[in-house]
Amino acid sequence: MKTIAIVIFDEFTDIDYFLMRDIFGREKQAWTVKVLGTKPVHVSVLGQEVKTDGPLSEAADADAVLFTSGQKGIPAALADPAFTGALQLNPEKQLLGSVCAGSFILHKLGLLTGLRSTTHPDAMARFRAEGAEPENTPIVIAGNIATAGGCLSAIYLTGWVAQRLCDDNKRRDIHRQLIPGGQEALFEELISQTLAESYAIPETP
Repeated sequence: MKTIAIVIFDEFTDIDYFLMRDIFGREKQAWTVKVLGTKPVHVSVLGQEVKTDGPLSEAADADAVLFTSGQKGIPAALADPAFTGALQLNPEKQLLGSVCAGSFILHKLGLLTGLRSTTHPDAMARFRAEGAEPENTPIVIAGNIATAGGCLSAIYLTGWVAQRLCDDNKRRDIHRQLIPGGQEALFEELISQTLAESYAIPETP
């Protein structure tokens, strides 16, 4: 049984967390989902309280670790030594991913050095100011690290995780109930093509 960890913090973006948590939570056999944070309860930007399942240190044992976003929550989390100091991640053994400004966390931890990446379109300028070179694309896959840009790009990030932990059938299965009626073929082509194209782009030596 694999473990997927979703990292949250105060003032996280609701849709980033709840969409990923819902998508992964539909699967009961292939993996378990843990919500990790620095406190027993974190409050979203819209005031929703979410209980955590454990401390951030447990991220080190997860097969996949995904970071949510938050315009105010990210800067506060990165300024907290208890947050950054607790994250001991290994991209050689784990899948690491982010949605929108969650990429700032991966960058702060030094995990995006020399890699292609993306973030929320509105955060591009700020990300560049941090020394990153984000691309205006829905998802960038660089080995075991994936950054997604735009809240709804979580559908690509979750698809990538499902592919890597299981297979493409699992990816289709976790998305099946989300697709608008009558557009199954359209979304399947979009998701599969987007992921395939991101895999196909080689990293710069």
